Amino acid sequence: MNVHVLTEFNKRVAGKAIVPGSDTYEKLRNVFNQVGSPAAIVRAQTHQDIMESLLFAREQHLPLSVRSGGHGLSGQATNTGGLVLDLAAFNQVELLDRERRLVRLGAGARWGEAAKALAAYGLAISSGDTNQVGVGGLTLGGGVGWMVRTYGLTIDSLHAAELITADGHILRVSAQEHPDLFWAIRGGGGNFGVVTSFDFSAHPCKAVIGGSVNYDAAEAASVLTGWATVMSEAPEELNSTVVLFSGFGPQVPPRVSVLFCYAGDDETAAHVAIEPLLHLGLVQTQDIQKKPYDAMLEDAISPPPSLKTVGHNGFLKKLSQEAIAVLANNYGKPGKPIAQIRSLGGAMARVSPQATAFAHRESEALIIVPAFGPANATEEQANQIRQAAWGPLNPLTQGAFINFLSDASEASVSAAYPGETYTRLANVKAAYDPGNLFSMNQNIKPKAKA
Repeated sequence: MNVHVLTEFNKRVAGKAIVPGSDTYEKLRNVFNQVGSPAAIVRAQTHQDIMESLLFAREQHLPLSVRSGGHGLSGQATNTGGLVLDLAAFNQVELLDRERRLVRLGAGARWGEAAKALAAYGLAISSGDTNQVGVGGLTLGGGVGWMVRTYGLTIDSLHAAELITADGHILRVSAQEHPDLFWAIRGGGGNFGVVTSFDFSAHPCKAVIGGSVNYDAAEAASVLTGWATVMSEAPEELNSTVVLFSGFGPQVPPRVSVLFCYAGDDETAAHVAIEPLLHLGLVQTQDIQKKPYDAMLEDAISPPPSLKTVGHNGFLKKLSQEAIAVLANNYGKPGKPIAQIRSLGGAMARVSPQATAFAHRESEALIIVPAFGPANATEEQANQIRQAAWGPLNPLTQGAFINFLSDASEASVSAAYPGETYTRLANVKAAYDPGNLFSMNQNIKPKAKA
């Protein structure tokens, strides 16, 4: 890019545009699952910086990536030859109203630091699994966290948001203000503007009881069968995920891990609820602890430099015996992919599928297969690996959760949503971003005018 053009742009923003050649650029150019070479990275300090960046991207016809945490598997938080708008400075965690438990989180905050700050007030929001994930990206995709059965998705606690549109308008969106946009940002991703902050109704949470129990990999089918039965009858305070882990050589053998989080500090009730999960087979190890909710979140483990995640995910209406057999036969064994099976239902299922852009409310489970390919794999190669890993589950599942999509192809994104939901999202996109400035995401193209 023309040096003079960038110099002039730098005069317009308080947050300096970082260009190739500096140490800071090298630290910021890449994201969790993607190597990037953007023309410039703007660490916005103010709303004006964001508006100037949007204008600059339009003027120069640059691909625009908006980054909150940069943890998205599809790697859209960076690009080659474009502009990256980094929201790291928008990381506030504020208690707005103690009585109503209303809190404001900046889009650039990380969930680990947000959860710790909320814990000081005895509050929590269901928020994914890892510390480094950005508040913005996770929330816009829906947010399936460790209290999904207890309090629903992250978006189910969302009260309002502040958003800057493609043409530079600052809007407050809620059920009363721009309700179509409020509907769309709850599961439709970053398609509609730059969200700078979110107002949530947080939940009382002094502590949780969480942990894991490991079983022999050979018992996968019986453990899954027992787990599905337990979770179908469990209180909504109990949240759980099964991991069919393939192992890494003789030192790290395969296993079936049952992870759980009881969202409450009543230890007696928690142990009654958790107890059946400890008798699903021959226990190898177990660990149960009372802990603050933020301690449930783990540090993200990046793939080694030679690999990238190219996996897929989908929803199961019912964790049937057929689905269990497919999982036990094709995942969690040496040479086979890893699979995570997350129990849903509870509070998440009580929200109408039409109420938000996240429509898969009636699913019993979310299955995630984090397959791996070479870091330099072409999209065609990545897709072949993805399809091979996901193939056995494809006939049984529906839709996908965009937070865990590793590709951003038009076919993949459209398949993630039911048809009516996708059409409605395309209409909202046409109203607020007709030029598709916000295309570096799980992109929903604006519906063309008749």
